[in-house]
Amino acid sequence: MEVHHHPDLLHKPKKWKEYFLEFLMIFLAVTMGFFAESLREHFGDKEKEKQSIKSLVKCLSSDTAQLRSIIYSNNFIAQNLDSFIGLKNSDLTTAVNKRRFYQYGTNGFIQDWYFKTNDAAMQQLKSSGMLRLIDNQTTVDSILGYELKNKITAAQEADCYFFYKESLLDFKKTSDFTYFQDTSIVDMEITPHLVLFNYKNADILPLSNDKEKLTAVFNNASQMSTSLKGYVQYMQDQLDYAKNLISLLNTEYDLK
Repeated sequence: MEVHHHPDLLHKPKKWKEYFLEFLMIFLAVTMGFFAESLREHFGDKEKEKQSIKSLVKCLSSDTAQLRSIIYSNNFIAQNLDSFIGLKNSDLTTAVNKRRFYQYGTNGFIQDWYFKTNDAAMQQLKSSGMLRLIDNQTTVDSILGYELKNKITAAQEADCYFFYKESLLDFKKTSDFTYFQDTSIVDMEITPHLVLFNYKNADILPLSNDKEKLTAVFNNASQMSTSLKGYVQYMQDQLDYAKNLISLLNTEYDLK
């Protein structure tokens, strides 16, 4: 009779060291996978953070260029208003003073230039939650500090616009705007952030002799000039802050 040997279906139990080794290998594989994924996300987030900061620096650079231009414009307007105020006690019936009244008045009263921040990158940083990725709290505070500077500047702008509307209305009551386009009397030059009026003569220009109206327009010139000088100061502060912030971000993120 042939004898067949059947395999032993009963395995010997593994030693605890073998179980531990298998557990350790699985644990290490899962852990390494977790760390690898976390590292990949970390590098991905850092790249997104850097790109967001690049966009912010670009917007800040746009702001600094605009701030310089608007500061220049408002300084020009304030200077003309100050010259206009200097005519308060002058004889406005003479041709030379009448010409000055119109020239300083039109250069000062009939134009307004305001700063509008390019906040696209700032809003993206806030809405996307990118600010939380920035480890350096000083950097976060500096970025948010610029937004606060912008709000302060915008608040002063609102005051300037109020005085502008009031002043322009009163200036119209003393002058005749129909002569602004008469090239035999005035040369007008339009630049990106300024309108320049140069009166060549004032012989036929009408001018009110109503003391109440003239007092009102001189008072408005004083208020408007003071408000604009404050606005210029706030913009200068914001410009200086923006330049320092750009330098900080360029250094910290090695953007140059």
